[in-house]
Amino acid sequence: MNYRMSHVINLSIMLIFLLSGNLMFSQYAKDTIYLNVSKDCNFETFKLKWMKPEGLQFNLCGNAVFLFAKGEHADTLWMDKLDLYAISTFKDVNQKAKDFRYKTYKKSPPNENDKAYQFYNKNDIFETFLIETINDKQFVVYPVKWRNQNVID
Repeated sequence: MNYRMSHVINLSIMLIFLLSGNLMFSQYAKDTIYLNVSKDCNFETFKLKWMKPEGLQFNLCGNAVFLFAKGEHADTLWMDKLDLYAISTFKDVNQKAKDFRYKTYKKSPPNENDKAYQFYNKNDIFETFLIETINDKQFVVYPVKWRNQNVID
């Protein structure tokens, strides 16, 4: 192999390492959140879940819509394991999203309604799971994606 070819290969390898390292260090780890479907909702007003062609869709108290996609796997567990999961509220989720913005911008928004900060897709910030109590002995944990986040239409 001649000098020019080996120089091109070395530069290519170095460029790949620089780009991949930059991408790895510029992204933050996703925060895992668990939301409880079975609590604090008036299901006379909102339908809890329904089948869509792309999977099972959940309406969480009218605050958010989630999709449990076809091909994903849910876990059914005994109720004594429920205490192992740190259940988040929407207030917690909003605070975690603000904290993420603070990490990325290095400053807090001047007020809660400030639109100057970029909207982040919650699927990019969170690994989200829904917990649904199916009877007095068992619950199901669904890995889900937030709908209306410009990811799943």
